[in-house]
Amino acid sequence: MREGNQALLEARDLVCRFPLRRGLWGKPVAYVHAVDGVSLTVGAGETLGLVGETGSGKTTVGRILVRLQEPDSGQVLFDGQDLLALKGKDLRQRRRQFQIVFQDPMGSLNPRMRVRDIVAEPLLIHKLGTPRERKDRAAALLDRVGLSASAADKYPHEFSGGQRQRIGIARALALNPKFIVLDEPVSALDVSVQAQVVNLLQDLQEERGLAYLFIAHGLQVVAHVSGRVAVMYLGRIVELGPTEAVFERPLHPYTRALLASVPEPDPDCPRTSVLIQGELTVEPGLRGGCRFAPRCPLAGERCRLEEPLLRNFDGQQAACHRAGE
Repeated sequence: MREGNQALLEARDLVCRFPLRRGLWGKPVAYVHAVDGVSLTVGAGETLGLVGETGSGKTTVGRILVRLQEPDSGQVLFDGQDLLALKGKDLRQRRRQFQIVFQDPMGSLNPRMRVRDIVAEPLLIHKLGTPRERKDRAAALLDRVGLSASAADKYPHEFSGGQRQRIGIARALALNPKFIVLDEPVSALDVSVQAQVVNLLQDLQEERGLAYLFIAHGLQVVAHVSGRVAVMYLGRIVELGPTEAVFERPLHPYTRALLASVPEPDPDCPRTSVLIQGELTVEPGLRGGCRFAPRCPLAGERCRLEEPLLRNFDGQQAACHRAGE
């Protein structure tokens, strides 16, 4: 978190499992641990980047934080209040303060609704304002995200991918939230459009004091927008710290591999090759050891027997037995 900022949102030891195989009478007999003991904090006005390969559990964490997915255990504290304990009216009231922007804007927008109604729908659901006020609010939000007045009467299929993402952002802003989960908001967009959307998100953050959880697999974008970054692998956070420190001095071999995979535009620039083999999966019998051990070039016997915990290294945290060597 930025120095002096209190935690707006705090997740404690989140666990979320999904049935992998069912036995007699449909009872689950095996599970995949999408999230397994994740703890993190996001300060007011802060952007925390969450990175990792597809299947690492990033999106599930984001969905848990906004109550779109229920965890098996853990806590989510928002302004000190346990979100997972809220129900009914209390949960609906609190939902005004946190929102989500999805990766696929077309999939998250109702194709049968005009854009004006899509943006105003959160106000209608929460019974805020008159029809005229909701219409004016939607028009103002569309203007703020860079869409013309004529956009209000159109349907989602009439827009480009970048424009549809702007509509999703406008909808997320309708209730004046404090915290927004950005679930790979630019990964499906062209590079030039990515920059425009990222700049818009940063401007909105400065204007409104928003806190973001920025989920991505593109490390270059995360480096640009995040004050801190958390690296996930198979449901666990394996490294966490200030973005500059993590990118300049990665402590976990998985983080080093991710950074080595970023394309370098200068062909004459020397590069460090970090080879990892295999796929993102847990080998049988390795539940008690490091989950990255089957792919790690530094793994030893201890790595296969004992699961490493996050340890502090001068402001950074890493879950690796070889970190700091």
